[in-house]
Amino acid sequence: MNVSKRGASNEAKAENAGKEPFSCEESKKAAEKAMALLLFKDRTRQELVTRLYRAGFSETSTIEAIDYVEQFGYINDRRYVENYVMFQSRKKSRREMVYRLTERGIEGEIISEVLEECEYDGEQEAIRTLLKKKLKGRRFDETSYEERQKMMAYLGRKGYEFHTIKKVFSQLDNEEKKV
Repeated sequence: MNVSKRGASNEAKAENAGKEPFSCEESKKAAEKAMALLLFKDRTRQELVTRLYRAGFSETSTIEAIDYVEQFGYINDRRYVENYVMFQSRKKSRREMVYRLTERGIEGEIISEVLEECEYDGEQEAIRTLLKKKLKGRRFDETSYEERQKMMAYLGRKGYEFHTIKKVFSQLDNEEKKV
């Protein structure tokens, strides 16, 4: 399927402003389906295109429906990334967020712009949260060398950088020694 990431040009939107927004009944149904999908949760442009295509709508109808919905601001990939980062920054590493957002069809340029604007620095807090969950109420200084290695590997697989993990481990050690 050959759907552009940007949608119809501004000239085409202005040209269609006075006309019926849909060329056929299928496009109208596709737009209704798109709005119904957006009622449940915010979606990226690519997610919506994929869902409409899987629902059996033609490429033309899908494009018209996406452009129609986008015209009213119901789809906004930048807003989607901002919300995602805001809600996931304390749970996921920067690398994991970039991967998940790219998986959803968002351009890398938008992702990096938003991450820079948000000054994402929540990795240490996210590591602490994950460690607290892994420790299940135990103290960090009660863990063995092998358990720490497993936790370090787990955090590495989650996308955290080694030096950040080590920094949090040493902070936890220092905090618990003071107590």
